[in-house]
Amino acid sequence: MKMISVRDEVYEALQRLASGFHRTPDEVLAALLHLPTASPDAAEPIAAFVLSSEFRSKYTDADRYLSLLGWVAARHPGEFAEFIRSLTSGRRYLSKTREEILAACRHNQARPIEGTPYWAIMNIDTATKRRFLARVLEFTGFRPEIIDFACGTIGARSAPARPRLPNLAA
Repeated sequence: MKMISVRDEVYEALQRLASGFHRTPDEVLAALLHLPTASPDAAEPIAAFVLSSEFRSKYTDADRYLSLLGWVAARHPGEFAEFIRSLTSGRRYLSKTREEILAACRHNQARPIEGTPYWAIMNIDTATKRRFLARVLEFTGFRPEIIDFACGTIGARSAPARPRLPNLAA
């Protein structure tokens, strides 16, 4: 085993991230660097999804938002459908059909949520995407630290598919 030095605040952030997902710092770093880990299934499956190369290949907020909604809908179909049914007043951000979204407002830009029968409004700002995703995740039963992490990926600057490590030999 090799040792590396990091600033205290980097170590503390890594430790918080790792403990929030019930993973070791080594597993989190390995996932971020696209390396195999000893335990590929995280105790928090949404964390494993967010750390996956599939999710990180999504470069736009819209694609990340739709991807997370699709992941939740696929793994929690009953709760996701119930959440949509509970949206009775105001602007409908999710719907079973594009027509239902357009009925609320003709100027909504709706896109399908891949792999599901659902549609989502897309002409909302980043903060609204985060808030709405947080509502979906909370309704579905996710813990606050997981919700914060998943929502933090919306509006986050995209990292390259393979992060470059600094040359430490100099």
